[in-house]
Amino acid sequence: MVTIRRSFLTSILLSGVALAQTSLILKTRRVATEPSQVVLEAQGPRLSGAGHLLMQFNRPPSAEHIRELTSRGVTVLADVPEDGLLVSVTSPVMLGGLGVRYAAPIPASDKISPLAAANVNGHLLVEFYPDVNLDDARGMMLNAGAVLSENPDLGPLVLMIRTSDAVLIQNLAGLDAVAYIFPASDELAQGLPVRPCSGALTTNGATTQSIPTYGYGWDGPGLGAATVFYYYSNVTSQLNAASAKAEIARAMAQWANVVKVTWAAGTSATAPRTVNILWATYAHGDSSPFDGPGGVLAHTFYPVNPNPEPIAGDMHLDDSENWHIGTNVDLFSVTLHELGHALGLGHSDNPNDVMYPYYKMVSGLAAGDVAAVQTLYAAQTSVGTPAPTPTPIPPTVGPLTLTVNATAATTTASTVSLSGVASGGSSAISVSWSNSSMGVSGSATGTAVSWTISNVALAMGVNTITMTASAGSSHVSQQVTVTRQAAPPTTGGTDTTAPSLTIGSPGGTSVSTSVSTIAFSGTASDNVGVTAVRWSTNTGSSGMASGTTNWSASIPLLVGSNVVTIRAYDAAGNAGWRSVVVKRY
Repeated sequence: MVTIRRSFLTSILLSGVALAQTSLILKTRRVATEPSQVVLEAQGPRLSGAGHLLMQFNRPPSAEHIRELTSRGVTVLADVPEDGLLVSVTSPVMLGGLGVRYAAPIPASDKISPLAAANVNGHLLVEFYPDVNLDDARGMMLNAGAVLSENPDLGPLVLMIRTSDAVLIQNLAGLDAVAYIFPASDELAQGLPVRPCSGALTTNGATTQSIPTYGYGWDGPGLGAATVFYYYSNVTSQLNAASAKAEIARAMAQWANVVKVTWAAGTSATAPRTVNILWATYAHGDSSPFDGPGGVLAHTFYPVNPNPEPIAGDMHLDDSENWHIGTNVDLFSVTLHELGHALGLGHSDNPNDVMYPYYKMVSGLAAGDVAAVQTLYAAQTSVGTPAPTPTPIPPTVGPLTLTVNATAATTTASTVSLSGVASGGSSAISVSWSNSSMGVSGSATGTAVSWTISNVALAMGVNTITMTASAGSSHVSQQVTVTRQAAPPTTGGTDTTAPSLTIGSPGGTSVSTSVSTIAFSGTASDNVGVTAVRWSTNTGSSGMASGTTNWSASIPLLVGSNVVTIRAYDAAGNAGWRSVVVKRY
């Protein structure tokens, strides 16, 4: 029930946008609302009046709104543009005096992605509201006749189903606990390891998959141009600082190439319109502490409205993770995604897009990313024309150049040697190198005209070696990718066989216990050899098991549902996994 007072006779329009109306912005449509309308009482869709509501106010909801809603028994879950909130109620709630002009459950049709019908691999992701227990959600899916598919990296609010039944999808969307249904990527459907993005942050709560953009962008209402400043509070010690900044500048340029956004070096982390970039671990001064290795890679705050200065736009990266250039965790790929949030973008439903809610190695933006950001900012008149570099190099007497006598290569050797030439600049030239995959660096020998780097150590997999020529305040870098593979097995051919893994204890795929730690053990085997066995949980804990072919681990548990995943690796980087749901009561 929704009790409404109107200053004149009118009705709530649920499609289209009329003069003098504002909208609640969803991916499926804009829900038009009347500014003159006042909602005095609302309730959820259940018989008891409980459930989830989409609510809009006559102005941006403030901390005072949140406090007053909480005092009336309303739980605020997420921001919804324009001027809206997603909330949960346990019974009918009185809303008088809050300036609420719209309050209603989200219809099932608005919970289904427009791309859901095109799920070519037959798998869909079902996102639940933040206050829904995932064990209860599993029961709802099974009771509705859905077939669940497992991947331990789905994230805390998501389940995966396998179906192409339109009636079943509509029925699932009709469940109050379901927030949104959208396509699963091939990697998720195949059970491959992925890293989820937890979503950009707002001061009023988390964000949901059903929202395309947040706020108007840095340029304000309409499609305009904007200058956005950036400031480095620090840079991870895992990477060469110049190389790390170059990768982030490359990501900035990708967005600047398609919309009229200029990135400029800022003067302070707290200055207006400034994206503060920092690496941090665990609690780091905002309301969202990092969770250690294997968990959240990064988080970013949306621009002004919904977020206030100085936190608006800030991008934080977890320094507990292993950052790399050119291989996972790839700095360019992660920051390209996070900078999309800093510009105001939500998550895409299309697995091909950079802004899909699971990170992947990319070389640039997809068509869906370009179309999305051009709903916030004016398009560049010539898409693809290189934008000015965000970190201009001061002019020199003759440009500083660097040439490397190598291209991408594949080897089974443990080291590689490189050579090249450097010229130009206004002072003496030095050439340094770094391999972020191994955490090693050094200086080239010889002269700038003919420099040499000997015996650079290589990690298994992709190694991105960065060479940087420096002359005074000028720097130029080149990169070479060298992939180290394991020596072929004696049977011949490249090893693509993943290890086999069994969990002997505990028995079963779902167990219950009252203890705070649980012992896991089992066996692993491989056609060449198992090199490591690691464990992780959906609560953010991770570690290395003892042993390989016979392994064991003591794993901490939180009260509630713990998804424990064990992975076995071989020297070629192949991995096999098994998971167990452990419920601690």
